[in-house]
Amino acid sequence: MAQVCVSENMDVAGGVLAIQPWSVPYVALDAVFNSTGDGAYTTPFTVLPGKLMIDSGVQSWTNPSPLDANLLFRIQRAKRSWWTSNPNAVQVRDTYTYTVDGGTPRTPDTSSTYHGQSGSAGDVGADSAATPNPAVFYEYEDGTMLEDWLTVPAGATFKFWYRAYMWTPPPWSNNANNNSPTQSMTIGSSRAVLMAFPTQDSGILP
Repeated sequence: MAQVCVSENMDVAGGVLAIQPWSVPYVALDAVFNSTGDGAYTTPFTVLPGKLMIDSGVQSWTNPSPLDANLLFRIQRAKRSWWTSNPNAVQVRDTYTYTVDGGTPRTPDTSSTYHGQSGSAGDVGADSAATPNPAVFYEYEDGTMLEDWLTVPAGATFKFWYRAYMWTPPPWSNNANNNSPTQSMTIGSSRAVLMAFPTQDSGILP
């Protein structure tokens, strides 16, 4: 009986030629992480990284293929809404860390580097007694997304850790909005999706 040479992306079982499950693009992980910090806040968070809003914990995926995999890492952020009082500011920052067969990723910290940010501030001045004029600024943001491409070797494990923080850049005014401070932040959730794509075999199997 003839021996047929096939790629590692293919298989011969019972004389039938087939493709391996890793030889086509597929979703390797799909998870939603909800914010635990949405809503009104009365105290400032002026020290970075600020208030932890979303924490994915350490998530992992192991490449089952005998070949390298191209991995599309995607974070889909939900729509956001917030308001803040004259003259205070608010900002959300998020980031992720990862390892490939390198143990646990370091804890994500948005104090100096981050993958995305959104927020706003408004300042319409103060009266002669230095009391901020009455004003509340409302903002709404559509969903956004970040993407990265990574390579995961055969049999290797990809681990990531995602976090989002809210902070209130100083200075902070306790008598904002003419002594009626009001502020709120809602970021909903972030969805992490890993899509694995096959790579071409460089050899043949007898």
